[in-house]
Amino acid sequence: MLVQTSEAPVKAKKPVKKPRKKPQSTAVPAAGFWETPGELGIDEWFELNSRDDGGRYELIDGSLIVSPAPSAQHQWIGDRLRRFLEDSAPEELMVVTGTGLLLDSRPGVIPDVMVVERKPIRDGAQVVDPEWAHLVVEIVSRSTTAVDRIIKPVKYAEAGIPHFWRVEMKPFRGQGADELPVIFTYALDENDDYQLIHRVATGTAVNLTEPFAFRVDPEALSRI
Repeated sequence: MLVQTSEAPVKAKKPVKKPRKKPQSTAVPAAGFWETPGELGIDEWFELNSRDDGGRYELIDGSLIVSPAPSAQHQWIGDRLRRFLEDSAPEELMVVTGTGLLLDSRPGVIPDVMVVERKPIRDGAQVVDPEWAHLVVEIVSRSTTAVDRIIKPVKYAEAGIPHFWRVEMKPFRGQGADELPVIFTYALDENDDYQLIHRVATGTAVNLTEPFAFRVDPEALSRI
């Protein structure tokens, strides 16, 4: 659910001859997670995401995006991808899931899978700075379709993250004869825009060289 930060335009009303004076409000503001209005601190972000509802609370350009807990299939694919990437990653990199990523130096999003530099995490970093991220992966869910396909890739490109992958596990427009899941791999070009490098459907596999040598095999990810 996307929470809008501004209301829709309201049509102007005709002036009233004798406007009534609006009384001052005596209401007490409700307690919330924002110590500073419009600014969410790291600890407040953690607190918000520790709620018992299992939801994921993310902030993009000041808008709060709340997603329900991922499905079992979603988590299975994410966990297997993390394990396969970890097996191939060089020593200086590590693979994490469910970890916060800063955007514009502020609390941002929680990608499904990330390949990041190991040293900052070893040194105690609680969240990931985009400069440490080499790859971000989003597994598309019905509740996050527009965010995962359109909004997040734009923000990841703006942050300079060199590689982005999108995993489609449900039927989608343009799927054609491809069997699910389908993995789309992108890389930043010289204009800092993501360009599609590979579209890998179940039943096929591709050997990649970036961000490190890795064999993309969608069937292996979904096999239960």
